[in-house]
Order: sequence, then C-alpha cells, then structure tokens
Amino acid sequence: MRILLAAAGLAAFSACGPTIGDPCTTAAECGNQVCVNQDYTPGGYCSRQCTLADERSCPSGSTCVKDGLAKDNPACFRLCRSQADCRLGYVCKSVKDNPQPVCVGPSGI
Repeated sequence: MRILLAAAGLAAFSACGPTIGDPCTTAAECGNQVCVNQDYTPGGYCSRQCTLADERSCPSGSTCVKDGLAKDNPACFRLCRSQADCRLGYVCKSVKDNPQPVCVGPSGI
C-alpha cells in the first residue's frame, strides 16, 4: 500500500512542470518548449510559439506577444495585473501591439 501511495505522490508531483514565464537556460528546462534568452527576458523565460489571432495557442494565464521570440516571431508571455504577478526582476507592463500587460524584463520588448 505504501508503494502505491508513494507512486501516486510521485506521479502528481511530476505532473507539475514548467509554466510560461519560469526561468530557464535551455529548452529542456521548459519541458522542451522554448527558452527565450533575450535582453527583455533576464534569466531566461519559458515560453512556446503561438499564433497571434488564436488565443488558444497559449496556455491559460498567458497571451501571444507578436515579437516574443524575435521580430515577427510570436511567443506566449505570462499575463499580469500587477507587479506581484511577475517573478523577481520582471515588471508588469504593456508591450507593443499587445492590449494586455505581461511579465517582461525591465527593458521591455
């Protein structure tokens, strides 16, 4: 019985993976999605490519940003309402061509 409980606990723990906006240095740390390493993503930023007109292309709590990966190469960024929604070193701000504020490095996109 203990083995079954331990296995269930391990399975539940492993189901929790990286989310949009988590720090990273490689894609492997992002569940083999994308690790954005730009001036506007200090410490790396787990993300994934998306389609601008399709909000379903980003997970809940994130939105597709036009120049997220590079110029004209969109990626998902974490939505925010206040600074408290962003990780340390990031700011909650509106970025070019995006109506909703997202968590991004201080230099912005």
